[in-house]
Amino acid sequence: MIEVKEGIIYDLENFSSGTQRIRFTEKQQDSTFVDGTTNEDVINVLIERFYFLQKKNYSSENATIILLLKNIRRLLALRFKRKKENVERYEEDNSYIRKPV
Repeated sequence: MIEVKEGIIYDLENFSSGTQRIRFTEKQQDSTFVDGTTNEDVINVLIERFYFLQKKNYSSENATIILLLKNIRRLLALRFKRKKENVERYEEDNSYIRKPV
């Protein structure tokens, strides 16, 4: 793995040769976003991959990995919910500020 841009862009080495790039969504200073994938999508891909491997050849390690990845997915959902509630609370608390038309 090569980190191209810290926390945002990664090049992953293919098994034989070459690389594949993963780019995460990036919030800009002007509050716009550069499109990319999410942590949740990457975790979902890994869960599906380990289910596939588990069907081919059962292992207790794969079963544990699936459980842990599902726990990570649950925690990410809780984190997202908390962040969303904080934004809503902030907007509610600042609703008295008149926005320009």
